[in-house]
Amino acid sequence: MTHCTNCGYELTPDAKFCPKCGQVVATDGLTGEASKGSESNTEQHRVTEQRVNQDAQPTPRIPNGGASPIRQTPRNNVVIVAVIAVVLILGGFFFIKNRVVVSRDQLASNITKAVQKQDSKLFLKQFSKDDQDLKYSEIGAKSVVKDMHNHSRDSLSEVGRIIIDGQRVAGTHAKYHFSVESKRVLGLFTSYYLTTRRTPIRVLDYTGSGGPVTVKLEDADNQQLSKQQLSSGFFPGKYNLKVRSGDSEDDYWIWPNGDGETIDLTLTSDD
Repeated sequence: MTHCTNCGYELTPDAKFCPKCGQVVATDGLTGEASKGSESNTEQHRVTEQRVNQDAQPTPRIPNGGASPIRQTPRNNVVIVAVIAVVLILGGFFFIKNRVVVSRDQLASNITKAVQKQDSKLFLKQFSKDDQDLKYSEIGAKSVVKDMHNHSRDSLSEVGRIIIDGQRVAGTHAKYHFSVESKRVLGLFTSYYLTTRRTPIRVLDYTGSGGPVTVKLEDADNQQLSKQQLSSGFFPGKYNLKVRSGDSEDDYWIWPNGDGETIDLTLTSDD
């Protein structure tokens, strides 16, 4: 009985290979070198089979035209967020500096431009929020820029500089009182603006009519002014009034200049 020389398995007489381990059955004409060659062929067969199996695996797809994909790590994400934050901060910084903050030179330039173009909205925009929101301030501002534009003896190109230097524009119907104030923006910038004092109006009726007195503002489609509105004060400028006392009605005008002093509107009889 023949047994496998490698594993000892019992072989049949006509076996050429061990059915258990694949070892070549040694015969009289088969030398040990041939047996070793067979073992080498068997090992080569295993390697070849392994390579075939590897080749059978699907080839991974590489995006971006063959370039290796970039993996975003948490560190990369932090860098991207930091860059975006810096861009937003710088953008906000320049926006505030250029659109919100007004330098003294810019304030002077804006005033000059408003007078040259008789732009009452631009002129009023240079004042504090309280002055801008004052009722009928747009009417007053319109008359101021018109007065300066038509009657200034100073060069119109110097009007803004004259005002922010605390001086009065020569030749105008009224000596307007404007002051330059400043405020801090975000604690980093200094922004400048104009302020003025409101001028109260007091109506003194000496007509002897004994009737009620009504005051209407012609520049505002003859809106009637209450006593409270008159006493709360007006923005500088000329205001045309229509005043009725009893049965008589007359046209008046007042010209507040921003010094805060009360203007007495005296009504007298025609007699």
